[in-house]
Amino acid sequence: MAFLLLFMHSFPLLESGFKLVLGIFTVGLFAALDIALARERQVIRMALSGSGPFEPPSRFSPLTRRFSLVATLILLLITGIMLLVIIRDVHWLAEQDLTIASVDELGRSVLLEIIFVMGFLLLMIINLIFSYARNLRILFDNETSVLESVTDGDLSRQVPVTTSDEMGVIAGHTNTMIRSLRDSQRMREGLRIAHEVQQHFLPKHPLPIEGVDIAGTASFSDETGGDFYDYIECERPDCQLMTVAVGDVSGHGIGAALLMAEGRALIRQSTSSPGSPAQNVGTANMHLARDVEGTGRFMTLFYIVLDPVTKHMTWVNAGHQPPLLYDRSTDTFTELKGNDIPLGVIDDWLFHENYHSLPSSDQVILVGTDGIWEAISPDGEMFGPARIKQVIREHADQPAERIVQALEDRVHHFAGRRSQRDDVTLVVIKGK
Repeated sequence: MAFLLLFMHSFPLLESGFKLVLGIFTVGLFAALDIALARERQVIRMALSGSGPFEPPSRFSPLTRRFSLVATLILLLITGIMLLVIIRDVHWLAEQDLTIASVDELGRSVLLEIIFVMGFLLLMIINLIFSYARNLRILFDNETSVLESVTDGDLSRQVPVTTSDEMGVIAGHTNTMIRSLRDSQRMREGLRIAHEVQQHFLPKHPLPIEGVDIAGTASFSDETGGDFYDYIECERPDCQLMTVAVGDVSGHGIGAALLMAEGRALIRQSTSSPGSPAQNVGTANMHLARDVEGTGRFMTLFYIVLDPVTKHMTWVNAGHQPPLLYDRSTDTFTELKGNDIPLGVIDDWLFHENYHSLPSSDQVILVGTDGIWEAISPDGEMFGPARIKQVIREHADQPAERIVQALEDRVHHFAGRRSQRDDVTLVVIKGK
């Protein structure tokens, strides 16, 4: 069109022609940007209806780079157009026969032309700003709405990824976060169920046994734990034996909880079979060792059989922290030791039995896991055996349940219930 005007109407190419080309290019640029934003808005709305992708964009196009490029280009075009208009008006004024009467009219014509050009460009820029702001508002509103739902616990929604810029990256990673939260929620639900099941494993109350008072408790550092204690009644006719088992599986979490459940079941099964305590523990160890072979896991166990008829007790200590026997009459402590290794290490290990009379009314036996001795205070100090012995001394004349409660309260007060680093399990056996 510029060359057509040049050859047919003698319009100067470097003035009127170039101004025409630049003006049409500017209008086309604004129109293209407006159409692109409208198309982007259409894509966003389609994606919000549920048809959009939800993964982070494979290609990243920075929003700041595109904004800087467009803003610079528009600024250069506006500057070029205004320079051409001013240069053309100056040349035009120089060619006029200026008089005092014509200066005002010529000045008004130049001013109107500049105002028209500036007004048109300003309208295009404002339209572009509003169109772009509308798209951003839709994206921000949807992102904010989804995040508010996540805050309220609703993880069913995701943010459609409609752009390849920072907003698309934020949307994609928001969706990744939501999926991770869903997995964590399912994991927490599974852990909650596992915790409930594991709590049902623990005895609700001790079986009655003549001349002995028994109480126990267990608290886990995680949702699930690797400690357990159990009371196993002899099911054979005319048998009054009762077995108390306290175990501690290496590690924490789901793996330790599964191994604890298996170990408890094996111990219960072997206890119901004929045989001595050492043989029953050996049978449980054989099956457990074969199942955990190569995993590096094991379980310590203190297994004690109480016989109210003979007034004796028989125990097997399989690598467990030696229980304490306190005699109030002499104010002395004795450890119920053993020379056997934990369960799950060697499948054919021969376990050994140890014997002692049932505790008298002045004697207290504390069977616990290392979470009691190794409880750590916020200052980094260990609870240790001295404090345990002190609590037993102070409450030795009280029922077993009260001694258990006193020990548990003292440990939690010392270490802080929320900062418990290990499972705490303890059983108190006291003579009547």
